[in-house]
Amino acid sequence: MKKRIIITIDLPDEIKRELLSYEKRWDNLNIKWINFYKMHLNLEFLGEVNRDGLEAIMTASQKTANNIKPFQIRLAKIELGLDTVQPKMILATIHIDANIMKLNNLIHQNLSEENFFFEESPFKPYIVMARARGNQLKGKKTSLVLKNLHFQARSMEIMESQLSLNLEKCKFLESFEFKK
Repeated sequence: MKKRIIITIDLPDEIKRELLSYEKRWDNLNIKWINFYKMHLNLEFLGEVNRDGLEAIMTASQKTANNIKPFQIRLAKIELGLDTVQPKMILATIHIDANIMKLNNLIHQNLSEENFFFEESPFKPYIVMARARGNQLKGKKTSLVLKNLHFQARSMEIMESQLSLNLEKCKFLESFEFKK
């Protein structure tokens, strides 16, 4: 059986609390806020993966974590996405810097070395804060700058994404601590 796999970074509780504090800005809309314990930074969606692919992802992730030291991630802004015409989510984005690009490049290199290939899209890590039902966000605009929000990335996680009735549930599979 295939699983929908994503590579993520866990968020500290204080970052989750801060992001969820923005809920009152949109309390007039029919949107569902992400559960505090399920909130994370999405790095890479790897698609539907079979057992061999999952083993390759785990091996590549361990290699990656062994060659990355913990680093700071700065949050950038809150925006609507992922589809700009018909947005379905409220997202927090991050500043792309040399450390996050190094992590992304190592992930891709190690996946390739494990003969795991996937359909790549532009690298744009994000945190899903809320999901909209219907067209609640259509025509809405936001671009709130997040100042002085940053955290130490100490590990990366492999999660399974399960979709049902336009809702996503994520299941933790494995964590890889940065070691270098």
